[in-house]
Amino acid sequence: MVRRKAGQAAEALSPYETEQVGERLRALRLGRALTISALSELSGVPSSTISKIENGQLRPSLVHAINLAEALEENLGFLISRYRDRPEPVVVVRARERSTIHYGDMGLTLQDLNGHFKPGVLESRVGILEPGAHSGIDAMTHQGEEFCYVIAGAIRYRVADEIVELTAGDYLQFKSDIRHSWENAHAGETRVLWVFSNGLSF
Repeated sequence: MVRRKAGQAAEALSPYETEQVGERLRALRLGRALTISALSELSGVPSSTISKIENGQLRPSLVHAINLAEALEENLGFLISRYRDRPEPVVVVRARERSTIHYGDMGLTLQDLNGHFKPGVLESRVGILEPGAHSGIDAMTHQGEEFCYVIAGAIRYRVADEIVELTAGDYLQFKSDIRHSWENAHAGETRVLWVFSNGLSF
């Protein structure tokens, strides 16, 4: 759980989708009998930010989304409509059918690989990193393990005080309760496969 923190073309969430995210967030919070203040205390996300998200006035940043998912003991996929559907025991996800979220402020596009599979131990994403893409100002921590395989391009991780450079074919695996961050280390686009245990990371 976070303490801080060629497929379908990527598109930013529309205002309507942002409103749906807010509705799902409010439903999850009320389902756990939490006030906005209580959720803020659990997640570290300001009450004013939670209120704006729930009212469809703000799309949560990746770090805020991860922190809210942890506090609510939910998969980050609560942002994606597939979690409103009944989970299936066997899932096939075609390349052009991946649910996609674009984080313009980070230069990051995430393609979901789990489809309608029931949220569980593992969560996998394809990350498409634009030139200059990064994980944010602050380092992240979350429970479980993180696996990153570079499909194309290059990514630079900082894990604790160590800097690790990865290029196509390289991979990194680490206990993700260690503070870490990443950035695109390639002049062009970088593509990576991310796999997270506990199903709580982006």
